[in-house]
Amino acid sequence: MKRIYLYVALAFVASFAGVSWAARGFPVSVGAWPKVFASGDQGARDDQDKRRENERIMRSLDTIRSEALQAATGFALSPCDSTMKQNFVDALTAYVHAWQIKLDCPRLANMPTVCSQEKLKAAVVTFSTPLDQRLTDAVAQAFDQPGITIADFPESIRFDMLRFGGPALRPGYLPVCEPQLRTSAGRFR
Repeated sequence: MKRIYLYVALAFVASFAGVSWAARGFPVSVGAWPKVFASGDQGARDDQDKRRENERIMRSLDTIRSEALQAATGFALSPCDSTMKQNFVDALTAYVHAWQIKLDCPRLANMPTVCSQEKLKAAVVTFSTPLDQRLTDAVAQAFDQPGITIADFPESIRFDMLRFGGPALRPGYLPVCEPQLRTSAGRFR
């Protein structure tokens, strides 16, 4: 008999809870969820951004090579023209920056610190096309002209410029056009 009273009491409590729940419109409380501001791993996102940047640079690498070749040839033919010099500096800066992106090595004081052989080999293979060989020859001819020094290039690429400039890249300022201006001014007196 005691069980019957227990079952009646449980049925009464259950029906009371059900009716009051229905009277409130069947609300369901959801616990507080932690706020998520970003999805995914930040490291994976950084790798994806780096890969996209690398693909963009590699697509435009032929354009960068062609512009650098044209600018190097133009500066070699006309070293006194400041526009040619600036075009050469800008184009070669873009080319060396593409090299740095392809190399993808950690840098300390603008020098690659720890770089694996695989990364170095991949960068060398990427920058060993026939157009790169022609560009290397044109850059060597341009650096044979006085008037351009390593100080003309941004600090961030100067170490890598030694790979492309070699021993012909001068450390200090050498005026190239001043003697020509003096001799031509002397002729008209």
